[in-house]
Amino acid sequence: MPRRTDDGIRKRCACGRRRWLKCKHPWHFSYHRDGHQYRYSLDVIARDRGEPPPRTRLEATQWRDRLRTELRAGTFRTPGSVAPATGVHFTFGDVADRYLVVYVGKAVDKTGTVRWNGRYLRPASAVQAEYHLNTLRRTEVPAANGATVKCEAKPIDAITRADVEAIREARRPHGTIGCNRLLARLRHFFNWAIAQGFIEHTPFQRGGVSVVKLETRAEIPRQRRLLPGEEAALLTHAGPHLRALIVAALSTGCRRGELLSLQWSQVRRDENDQPRWIALPAAKTKTNQSRMIPVGPRLRAELAMRQHAPDGKDLPGTAYVFGNEVGERIDSAKTAWNATCRRAGIDGLRFHDLRREFACRLLESGAEQHDVRDFLGHANITTTSRYLASTPVRLERALARMEDAISTPLAQTSRPSDTPEERSPAKSLN
Repeated sequence: MPRRTDDGIRKRCACGRRRWLKCKHPWHFSYHRDGHQYRYSLDVIARDRGEPPPRTRLEATQWRDRLRTELRAGTFRTPGSVAPATGVHFTFGDVADRYLVVYVGKAVDKTGTVRWNGRYLRPASAVQAEYHLNTLRRTEVPAANGATVKCEAKPIDAITRADVEAIREARRPHGTIGCNRLLARLRHFFNWAIAQGFIEHTPFQRGGVSVVKLETRAEIPRQRRLLPGEEAALLTHAGPHLRALIVAALSTGCRRGELLSLQWSQVRRDENDQPRWIALPAAKTKTNQSRMIPVGPRLRAELAMRQHAPDGKDLPGTAYVFGNEVGERIDSAKTAWNATCRRAGIDGLRFHDLRREFACRLLESGAEQHDVRDFLGHANITTTSRYLASTPVRLERALARMEDAISTPLAQTSRPSDTPEERSPAKSLN
């Protein structure tokens, strides 16, 4: 028999557990946290706060959840103590400030410089998260008497599904995909707040069932690939730096940020001093997992042209492979990419599409999907499946193999008979 527990509420009387629902004795609250045991009479706490004491088990349970939230958030006050001037409820803005520091990792030094600790998010993702939080703060949500209030001023435990839907409708004109990203950040924010003890529930769920869903159908995955002649046009109109980046992307499938952050110390060489591997450390990958990528002949030729400084000496290991002439880092190639596409007469192509082009070519060459996953650096092969659908060339080859398999048995069964007996089996029986 499993041991029966009261889950933090009970009565200290001689009536027995079965009569608690009918007897008039007070309910008591018990909670163990951080090595401390908290025990209080709910009647005493309720009267101290000017509220009616709980009489039913449901009311006692509601008080239990409320007190647990206060103890986790550090806002609980013992009976008889002076209530804090700021009240006992955190606003959305209060918890957002904490989320920005603890999870996003924002730190501002004495000079006002913003830094990101990178514990959970990379700097680029952290900047995007801060933008989402600032957008949520200033969005108007419903308040009493038909009025509205900024989301940051509303108590976080008072935010409901209606508020989330109001945020959706306010941001929908700015784009469905952007609205989905914003709501995804808000959903994670509430889940984090629950784990930290600020709240006990999220407006995205009720009774374990999701009541707010993202409009994922609007997020159609990109399928843009290089058209015939586009690769040659890009390489013709690109400058030396962008040309090397394009070759690297089409030869390794690395992300743009991974290539721009690559240093010469991470290029492994063979016994002939030729580049053979690219060793990407975990700190420079999106999934925080290191990976080794082989270097092909095409990329090896580009690396050979970039490994020397203007004075003819080899660049040091701290220099950036796809930096400027002296190995200093270049943070972005977006301007050069847009200008190159414009000169080449190419529309609708992004640098990230080169990563998909590499993956499709790898798949078409007969590589297994788990090999494509390892090249791309996906944490899960399901991500690769969503990211990379079967290519037309691969489907064409699969169809050719199937037709060859069908036509071979038909050719064997329809060949002429060698003997009269084989042509007339009935006569041979006679």
